[in-house]
Amino acid sequence: MVTLISVKPNEEIWSLLKENSDELIELKHIANSYKYKFFIEIFDLAHNRYVWSEAAKVRWNMRDVEADTTIKKVKRFLKKSIAQSLANQHSMVTLEKIDNWLASKEKNTNYWKDILKSKKYKLVFNTSHSHAKNALPVVYAANQLNIKTCTFLFSWDNLTSQGRVLPRYEKYFSWNSKIKEDFHNIYPHIDKNQVVVTGTPQFINHFNIKQQLTKEELYYKLGLKLEDKYFLYSSGMSNHMPYEPYVVERIADIIYKINPKLKLVVRTYAKDRLDVFDELKEKRKDIIIPKVAWEKKYQTPLIEDQEFFIALMKNCIAGINVASTISLELCMLNKPAINVGYNPPNKNIYPYNYTRFYSFDHYKPIVDSGAVQVAKDENEIEDLLREALINPSKLEKERKQLIADFFENIKWKDVINNFMQQLKSK
Repeated sequence: MVTLISVKPNEEIWSLLKENSDELIELKHIANSYKYKFFIEIFDLAHNRYVWSEAAKVRWNMRDVEADTTIKKVKRFLKKSIAQSLANQHSMVTLEKIDNWLASKEKNTNYWKDILKSKKYKLVFNTSHSHAKNALPVVYAANQLNIKTCTFLFSWDNLTSQGRVLPRYEKYFSWNSKIKEDFHNIYPHIDKNQVVVTGTPQFINHFNIKQQLTKEELYYKLGLKLEDKYFLYSSGMSNHMPYEPYVVERIADIIYKINPKLKLVVRTYAKDRLDVFDELKEKRKDIIIPKVAWEKKYQTPLIEDQEFFIALMKNCIAGINVASTISLELCMLNKPAINVGYNPPNKNIYPYNYTRFYSFDHYKPIVDSGAVQVAKDENEIEDLLREALINPSKLEKERKQLIADFFENIKWKDVINNFMQQLKSK
């Protein structure tokens, strides 16, 4: 029997979840107490300082900048002082124990303990350790009831750019051996056998013909003729990449300079604010900015968006983005991946900086692989766009090697069977 515990974005998604489960329980938000929120804030700061990755340093600096009043600066100083004193392995383990104790006192944890007690569950699987905060009380409750727990290390950047993985789980599933290694470096007190390399289901539909639009269907939705060709720009979070519509507009001008018949399609970041590209869409009718089919409540993707987005990548000349996971997807589909490695020209974006992303622990190996190309300025991006148009197979070998290295030859069936045997033996 499979029970799904989920938020309820809308009735359509809720019905789909019902169809794919034996039992469906709504995951409702119950606010944590103030003292627990304060503890988590300090713990997060301490973990950030303990990890001290390039992404962590940026987060630290951004919080400093945001403290723009005397009161905020004093509070920030005090919190940082506490966090810095706790930024060591011994304190991390101790804070984990305190966290577990405090969580056991929270209303939401005890609410789920009562529900889990009424069932004879053998396993609680949290599908994302970092993007499902509402689900954590379920895991805390399961741990207290000695129900086995596991989670999926959701993305390749989360370990070095997000908060601590809490609470503890019996098993952790990771994309590849590098992520497994990163996990053990940050959490040396957790047994290596608890982390299982499984690959990721995130890209399965990229190779499922049934889950993809045909070129004809895609072009109809975009309003293009079948002989048209386009570059695909994928945007990021506007609070990390200010003036990105301005960057996109200038790239559109470069593309027009290369060939007036070429098109630029912009895939806006689904989790970002709705209106970020509205002005550009109204101003530049030549730039195609289709609506992203997501349910904004709980930022939930719809099936039709998955089909549409894969088709966008498969049919483009090349993809352009700022250090995005989409670079991996483009390489996976053997498409040139071009990264914007410069700040918006003639704009002061301090304390932000587009170039910083390429030194982040998770992304630097992608750049070093030679499979993606980072443009240092607009002249270079023009050269790379021209090259992708004339010789799209350049770097094909590097792209294939990156994907082979990043996504190891993992047999899902063997992984699942082995995991189930381990569960049964305990």
